[in-house]
Amino acid sequence: MNKKNIVVSSLVVFFCAMFFASMAYADRGYKDGHHKYGLDKKVLKKFHLILTHKDDLGLSDEQVKKIKGLKIKTKKNLIKQKAEIDLIKIDIKSSLWEDKIDIKTIEKLIDQKYEIKKEKAKALINSYAELKNILSDEQKAKLKSISLNKRKMK
Repeated sequence: MNKKNIVVSSLVVFFCAMFFASMAYADRGYKDGHHKYGLDKKVLKKFHLILTHKDDLGLSDEQVKKIKGLKIKTKKNLIKQKAEIDLIKIDIKSSLWEDKIDIKTIEKLIDQKYEIKKEKAKALINSYAELKNILSDEQKAKLKSISLNKRKMK
């Protein structure tokens, strides 16, 4: 091959690599147009956002105290539920290692696992609703504008 073909081929490969790398970078954190992070991350980020902008929102000391207490309670529950789910996952895997697999036991474990996940989702929704109820309508409107400004900056 002559030098011209080598240079052109190299450039094509380089630009293709850059194109696919930029697509992979731009797509990180998203799946099917939605953020891939779970509900737990969304709720905890909302706590963080509110507490970070407590002065902008005009939160009272009592509101800050309630929000911090709710955040701690929510985090503790998430840790407990995640640990329970992880323990059940281990039990399921260890049951599959047995020579004779007890399907009924594994099915019960799977049911337990998804029951905890369901409870976790409901608890997160309750925490989120409780958080929003701590704020006044004016504070909610300010929070919405802060959130929109943050998104525009990204």
